[in-house]
Amino acid sequence: MVLKLILTILIIVLIAFFTGFNLENVCNIWLFGKTFSNVPVFITALISFAAGILVTLLAVFFAPKKKLTSEQARAEAERLEQKEKKALERQQRMQKKIEQAKARSGKSDGTASEKNSSILNEQNSVSKNSSSSENSLSERK
Repeated sequence: MVLKLILTILIIVLIAFFTGFNLENVCNIWLFGKTFSNVPVFITALISFAAGILVTLLAVFFAPKKKLTSEQARAEAERLEQKEKKALERQQRMQKKIEQAKARSGKSDGTASEKNSSILNEQNSVSKNSSSSENSLSERK
């Protein structure tokens, strides 16, 4: 509460400084066919700001609200339901993968290391074959 009071006082002081420094700055304003001369600039700024707030409030409160027909509402509900189903399926798949990974890590180290070594052997043979084919291509050139 005290913070709001201090903030309000600071805003009023800033407005007072703005007003004081711009008192000698004047301009002419044409409004609805009438010309007002020697109007201080800060009054023009404040009136413009207030008019913008008023127009915004009118637009917000009196703008036509978009109403959904029952068919559109049903379609929107179905779309949201499909989204929820997909998210649930995705979550279940991830949970299943996590459980499978835990089950694999729980197996004996011997079978896991055998699988890993066989995979490494396959990768080495593939890399040797690719390097030998690259060597033969470079020899042909």
